Amino acid sequence: MLKLHKMNKLLTVFFLIVLLIAAGLNYQALTDLFYYSFCDQPVNFRVDTIDPRFKLSKDEFLTDINKAAKIWNDVLDKNLFAYDPKGELSVNLIYDERQSLSSQINLLENQVDSQQQGLKPQISEFERLAKEFKQKVADLNKEISDWNSQGGVSPDEYNKLVERQQQLQQETGRLNAMAQSLNRSSNEYNSQINELNQTISTYNNALSERPEEGIYKGAENRIEVYLYLNKPELIHTLAHEFGHALGIGHVNNRNAIMYAKTSQKVIPTQDDINKLQDVCRKRSVLELMRNYFYQLKLKFSFPQ
Repeated sequence: MLKLHKMNKLLTVFFLIVLLIAAGLNYQALTDLFYYSFCDQPVNFRVDTIDPRFKLSKDEFLTDINKAAKIWNDVLDKNLFAYDPKGELSVNLIYDERQSLSSQINLLENQVDSQQQGLKPQISEFERLAKEFKQKVADLNKEISDWNSQGGVSPDEYNKLVERQQQLQQETGRLNAMAQSLNRSSNEYNSQINELNQTISTYNNALSERPEEGIYKGAENRIEVYLYLNKPELIHTLAHEFGHALGIGHVNNRNAIMYAKTSQKVIPTQDDINKLQDVCRKRSVLELMRNYFYQLKLKFSFPQ
């Protein structure tokens, strides 16, 4: 009982001190004392892993990250994110199967395009020579027919006709060889087309299994980006994951940065802005504590 009495006395003194402090403060000061926003302090981020297969330097990647951070910073005109080599939020560029498949597709597309460009003039030349050959054969046959209708040819004319016939036979050999070469090239081209289509199919399957190009791992306070197809899409993905790091969920607006599927949108919609303003509004200390423990529960809970 004695210990309880002392505790009650201490609590009474504590609340008296709080009341005295409160009495000496104006409304704004009271608000600042008991209300707080998650966005009052910037989230400091650092760059950790950059897989060299992306062929992107740290400075280049950091430039893209800063552009993504600026998207949110500009909405509220305050530093929501700031770079710090020792920052608590880790940002990483991780090379996985999807990026590998994307690189293969680009390589195969270049090979197919190159093969196609090489085949076009060869096919045109073959068609031109074949047309000329067909005309020569028709001319020779007509001339032979004309001579036959006249009762025959002189020995000199006969020798000339035989010589032309031999030349056409030689041309036949050259055209056949050219056709075989084109056929082999066409088979290689078709094989590359099939390989490209198979790779695209595998890539699409990989995307359907893991549609996100990036992810925010709350329990580790870590952002991982898996695909780098182009700058706008990379910046969008980084901005999207930064949004999750702030506590912003997905929205249904297809034009929004926080839409569930990746795009190249880098301008916040009103839906994005509303979500950010809600996350950053001032809350009571008790509400913040409830949210904090709720977020902890989400971070460390496992799927059922």
